[in-house]
Formats: sequence, structure tokens, C-alpha cells
Amino acid sequence: MRAQPGAVGRSKRDRPTIFDVAETAGVSITTVSHVFSGKRRVHEQTRLRVLETAERLGYRPRTMAQALATGRSMTLGLQITMSGHELVLNPYFAALLPAMSLAAIDLGYSFLFVPPNPSREAFVEPLLDGGIDGGIVVDPIESDGFVAALLAAERPFASIGRLLETPHENWVDNDHPAVVDHVLDHLRKRGYERPLLLTIPTKVSYVADYTSSFSELSDGKGRIVVARDLSELAAVEAVAPILVSADRPDAVFCIHDQLAIGVLRAAAEAGIRVPDELGVVGVTDSALAGHANPPLTSVRVFPEQAGRLVVELVDQLARGGPEAVAPRIVPTRLVARRSTARA
Repeated sequence: MRAQPGAVGRSKRDRPTIFDVAETAGVSITTVSHVFSGKRRVHEQTRLRVLETAERLGYRPRTMAQALATGRSMTLGLQITMSGHELVLNPYFAALLPAMSLAAIDLGYSFLFVPPNPSREAFVEPLLDGGIDGGIVVDPIESDGFVAALLAAERPFASIGRLLETPHENWVDNDHPAVVDHVLDHLRKRGYERPLLLTIPTKVSYVADYTSSFSELSDGKGRIVVARDLSELAAVEAVAPILVSADRPDAVFCIHDQLAIGVLRAAAEAGIRVPDELGVVGVTDSALAGHANPPLTSVRVFPEQAGRLVVELVDQLARGGPEAVAPRIVPTRLVARRSTARA
């Protein structure tokens, strides 16, 4: 049972956190942060209550302590190359971002969000001029100004997904070629012979890996179709004409569950039975997969683990400690459900 705030004998792991202070003082986490950072004005009575609560609980911000001790900002620039509905509605990020935040809090960091293709004057130059200790980029693209600046300045930089052209070893990712091999083997064992890969038009490493590996491992029998974006509607638009064609596939492997849900919808609208006439596989194994109709076979990719590892990696680089062990591969697991349960 967790000790109450301020309890005697609190373990190091159970040390008081900003969440404990906010709950005990009856304020938001943001208010506590403003009190200790001094960046925003807080009502004096509230400020004193937060400080009194923090002292009583024995709380001291790790960011403040480490910044004073090391001279670093204890801030990381975080960039996600996806935006709009591809980011907001993507269950992968719903699991990834909280895991990254918890890992950052535990190591004493805060994040500063950097938009895709940022202005050099407004974002990049101030950040590199002492604003951040390093950068984390999810699905990095070489041409992006933030990525290019991190590389040119030789700043600590770790990513989820790798750069496709520039040599860069400090990344965390799944083994996508192994995923493709496992999925195709799963489909073959269930009698599916004409697989199709449904992907999206973006220059990031996981898409490139899925596409090249599928081309190589499907023995020339696989087709590749590109949906306009990572949405259910885009998947329906991309595969609907193909599912009613004379040479339609008998299995569709989608690089994301969101696309796979669209394929299930297109199949239902065309009167094609899943899994008897069509097998469907997704990637992520989000809640979407288990609640689909029929339940979706999907590859679990463990974004929580990826988030923790990438923060630990950039921390090791920023501290200038021993050579970081990278790249770091996150395991995957195929979760078979009814969408490929062909007799």
C-alpha cells in the first residue's frame, strides 16, 4: 500500500512528487510548476500554501536541483512530425506521450514542444542557444529544420525511428522487417496467398521498412497500395475499388490499426466476409483492435517502452556519460484474433 504524503519512512521510489504537492495543496500541477519556476505570477496566498505544502512533504523539484548542480536547463525539445488528426486520433501517441512524460519527470526534465518545420528565428536558434539540453524527435525527417540544426550543432539527439539518409545510431524502434516476416508467415499458415500492404505516403523509417520488407518477403505476390493519410476514410477510399476487382487480394496487412479498421469497413460494405474471404492485420494493437468487428489481428508494439527508452537515451547523451548503447530495439508481439481466423 502506498504511503500517505508526508509519511515517515518514504522510500526513494515513493518520494513526494509534484502530483502529491498539487493534490495536498488543492491546486493544479500547472500552478505548482509556476510557483517553483517563477515564470508566471501566482496569487500570494496560493504561492505560500504550495510552498508550505512542499516543505511539509519534503518535496524539491528535481529539475531545479539538477539545473543548479549541472548548469543545464533540464529541458528537452520534443518534436512529433505528425500533426492534425493523424496525431490527435492516433492511439499510439496516446500511450507514447504519457510514458515519455513520466520518464522525463523521473529524470528531472521538462519538455518544450517543437512543431514540424519550425521557424529558425522563432524556434531553432533560441532552443540551441542554451534553451534545451537535447532533442527527441518521433519519426524524424532529415529536411526538417529542427532535426538538421540538432545534427549540425552536434547536440544530444535521440529519436523514435531512424533517419533514412544521415548516419545516426541514437534511435529506438521496433524491428519492422521482423514484423513483416511474422505477419506474412501468420497469413500463409492460415491459407492466405495474395497479400496486400496498405501504407501511407510519408518519408519516415517505419513506412520505408514496411514497404521494402513486404516487397522482398512476399515473393512477388504482394501488392502495395498507398492511402492518402493515416485515417479510416483514407483506407476505405484506397481499398474499396480493389476489393471488388477481379484480382482482389485475400489478405490486407495495414501499417496501423486505424487503416485496418477502414479495411474492415470497406469489406463489410462490399459484402466480403472477414476472415473467410479476406484476412486483415493491423499494427499497434490499440483498443481499436479488440473492439473491432470482427476483432482485429494486430501487432503489439509497446509504445510505453519506446517512450521510456528514448528519454533515457537522450539523458545519457546529454550527461556525457559512457557511450550510449544504441540503437535500442523494442520487441513486438502478434496478437491473433478473428480477423485472420480462417478455417
